[in-house]
Amino acid sequence: MRPRELFSLGELSACTRAAETSSVPSEQILQAYALERLGRYGDALAAISKLRARGLDPDLLPALEAECRLLQGDFDTGRRLLNEITEPAGSIEARFELAYARMLLAWVEGAPDAMDAALATIDVREVPQLQARWLFGSSWAAALRADYQKQVTLLEEAVLQLQTPRGRDVTLLATATRSLVHLVREVASPGAFEFAVDAAEAIAWTHDLEGERFLTLRGLAWAYALRGSHETALRYAYLARDIAPSRMWVTACYADHAYLARMAREDSSSNALLRHAISCAKELEWISSGEERVAILNLVELAADRDLEDAKRLLEIYDGIPVELAPHLALARDRRLRAMEEYVRGTLFAASGDRASAIELLQNSYSTFTSIGYAWRAAAAALRLNAVTEEISWLRLAAEAVQAFPESSVAGEIQKKAVGVSDPRTASLTPAQRRVYRLICQGLPDKEIAAALRLSPETVKNHAARVRGAFGVRSRAALIAAAARNAG
Repeated sequence: MRPRELFSLGELSACTRAAETSSVPSEQILQAYALERLGRYGDALAAISKLRARGLDPDLLPALEAECRLLQGDFDTGRRLLNEITEPAGSIEARFELAYARMLLAWVEGAPDAMDAALATIDVREVPQLQARWLFGSSWAAALRADYQKQVTLLEEAVLQLQTPRGRDVTLLATATRSLVHLVREVASPGAFEFAVDAAEAIAWTHDLEGERFLTLRGLAWAYALRGSHETALRYAYLARDIAPSRMWVTACYADHAYLARMAREDSSSNALLRHAISCAKELEWISSGEERVAILNLVELAADRDLEDAKRLLEIYDGIPVELAPHLALARDRRLRAMEEYVRGTLFAASGDRASAIELLQNSYSTFTSIGYAWRAAAAALRLNAVTEEISWLRLAAEAVQAFPESSVAGEIQKKAVGVSDPRTASLTPAQRRVYRLICQGLPDKEIAAALRLSPETVKNHAARVRGAFGVRSRAALIAAAARNAG
């Protein structure tokens, strides 16, 4: 099989070997492309150096070298190389590569307008493979603007191009599909979830694409869970764990399993998986520049409601990660990770009894998630704020935000809580009284309620008496029984 066909099929390792022995210049250049796709940027740069020494394609190779430098994190060299390149008068491939490299530089500089301007210098609509890359690059610009609905549309268009015979590029198809899958787990876009599932299942995955397949399976697990298909979600999650590329990713998978089991209301399984995931997380050295670290945030959220000391230790591990996120990752360039961190820190503060700090951070995360269209995460933040403040307005905002994910566990929790709020007896209570009422229903005695809410025992007794009066009962046991009937 020739290098070009191997490259198109996603057989990148085989392509590098075949290109190395080829006497055809265009096939020899594919070795550098394949190495870049494999993330072997140093090897790609070495191959480019050899190709340039042979005098091959002086227009295309400098742009490709600049791309590798930028992806490697060597921004100064990448920027210098691009400044040294004169406008190529050669092939459309060389002109496109220069435009793409300039787009990539604008990406790492956080400049979406400059990204669009770079891509606007080239029209490749008659070349499907290049047009798919053009659309994929445009989707990054949309992401940088937090316009995730537009990003979904651009990724769908790219996938359609890549599925045609002339546009076939299985590696880019896998990457675009993985990006789309992770978007539809967060944002609601009509038909996009079904489109992403069909695209993922149609890909002829190769060994070189196992990393993309792993991330796609994880994304599908979450996307299915948020649509109420918990059995399918767990099946995808287990498939992902089976091909996890590192111990950190295996631990991330255990965190996924614990979270997904909780979403499916399988509390015993969730607690067992949570304990195992926490144990694994504590044993590991978290030194990756990838997105594995987000798993620790998920664990902190889960542990905060069960074991506060474990949650605090996990957050210390997260804060102690010695390397920053790789600069070419989307999470390193936008507001999403900051919002996730604020949500988790707010959850931990709430569990610790620091209401003021919890409210500030949870409100920040809610505002960010709402502004970027991350509906279920906004709903989860609003639901936490309702629990901390006992303000019904937050429950209403949570219900509005979660409408796009009506089958999610977040929607179920909101609906369950709304039943209690709709009861005129509960609605008549002050926020402070509702907090006492909630802890009474959990079986806590007055002394522990006072410590948890930082109130005097006398104040707790007064609130408890008013709660019993609202429900027309005289004892704690009768109040708890009435609350159970209300919840049922």
